[in-house]
Amino acid sequence: MNGISKNYKLLRIRLCTLYSLVFFTASLLVTCRSGDKTGLVICWNDNRATGLVIPERYVVSIAPNSLSRLLSVRRQGVETAIAGQFQRSDEGMLFEPLVPFTRGLVYELWLRNKRLSEIEIPALADSDRPFLKGIYPSADTLPENLLKVYLQFSRPMREGQSLRYVTLLKNGTDTLSGTFLDLQPELWDADRTMLTLWLDPGRIKRNLHPNQQLGAPLQAGTTYRLVVSGEWPDAQGATLGKTLSKTFVTDARDGVSPDPMQWSMNHPPPGTSQPLVITFPEPLDYSLLLETFRIRREDSTLVSGTWRTSFDEEKIVFSSAKPWLAGNYTLRIESRLEDLAGNNLNRPFDRDITQNKSDTTFQVYKEKRFQIR
Repeated sequence: MNGISKNYKLLRIRLCTLYSLVFFTASLLVTCRSGDKTGLVICWNDNRATGLVIPERYVVSIAPNSLSRLLSVRRQGVETAIAGQFQRSDEGMLFEPLVPFTRGLVYELWLRNKRLSEIEIPALADSDRPFLKGIYPSADTLPENLLKVYLQFSRPMREGQSLRYVTLLKNGTDTLSGTFLDLQPELWDADRTMLTLWLDPGRIKRNLHPNQQLGAPLQAGTTYRLVVSGEWPDAQGATLGKTLSKTFVTDARDGVSPDPMQWSMNHPPPGTSQPLVITFPEPLDYSLLLETFRIRREDSTLVSGTWRTSFDEEKIVFSSAKPWLAGNYTLRIESRLEDLAGNNLNRPFDRDITQNKSDTTFQVYKEKRFQIR
C-alpha cells in the first residue's frame, strides 16, 4: 500500500512539472505572437546595425559549446541562418552578423526549430537612403556587342551581392541569366560607389566556345530593360527603397576602334575660363573618359582642371582651373580609352588572335595638338 502511495505522489509531481512546462511554453509563444517587448537590443556602429544582444533568459539553458549549433538568427521568412558568431557579453549573448543587418527588415531568433523572438531594424527616412545616381552608358541605343555597364551610387553599397539585385529583361518579359560575369571580388571603384558590370566577353567574341555554344549576350534590333532592385542595401544596411530601370535598344556590332583624328574640338578664347569641349562621333566608355585625358602647354606644364562627360558620353568637357593662356597645347589620350564595345585606340576588342602578327601600331597614348589664340 505504501508503494502505491509513493508511486501516486511521484506521478502527481511529474504531471505538475509537465503542466508547468506546457504552460511556460504556451506563455512564451503568446508573448512572441503578441509583439511584447522581447529584450533584444540592437548594437550600432557608425549608424550600422552590427550586433544583437540576446537576453540571458533565452540562452541560460544552452551549453556554450552548443550555441552556434542550436541558436540562430534568421531573416523573417528565410530558413537559412545568418552567418555570424555568438559570444558572451556583460548584457547577455552577443550575436555579430558577418555583414550588418539590413535596415527596415525583421530578424528572428531561433532555438533549434522554435522561433523565440523577433526584432525589426529601424528603417532610415527616405532622405537618408542611398540612391542610384546613374546607369551608364546613358544612350538609349547601344551596340549589340556592348561590353560594360556602370552603376553609380550616392554612397558605398554592400558588395559581393550585385547580381541578386540586377536583372536584365529581354523584350520586357524574358529574364536573362548569365549575361553578366559573376566576378568576386566585384569591380568597385576606390570610393566603393561605382560598380562595373561586365557582359561575358567569351560570349561577345566570335569564334570562342562560349559564343558558339550560348550565343552573344545581346542581339541587334532587340529591346532590353536593366532593372536595379530597391532592396539593394548600402554598407550601412539601408536599402535603395526604389527600383529603377533603364530601357535600351541594341544596334549593329561595333568592331572599329575610336579615331581621335575624327574628333572635333572647340577653342576657348584666351583670357577666359570657357570650357574646352571635345565631341566624338560615337559614345565612349563613361569611366575611362574621366581617367584618360590630359592637357599640357607647350612647355609640358600640365593644365589643371576638371573633366565631365556630356551628351550621352558623346562629349567630354574640360573646365580649366585658371583662364586660358594664348599658345600651343597638346591633348594626350591614353590608348586604353574604349568605346562601348571595348575597342580601344590601338585595336578592336574582337580581333583574330590566331594570326600571330606583331602589332607595330601599338601606342601608349595618342595626341592632338591645338591652339588658343
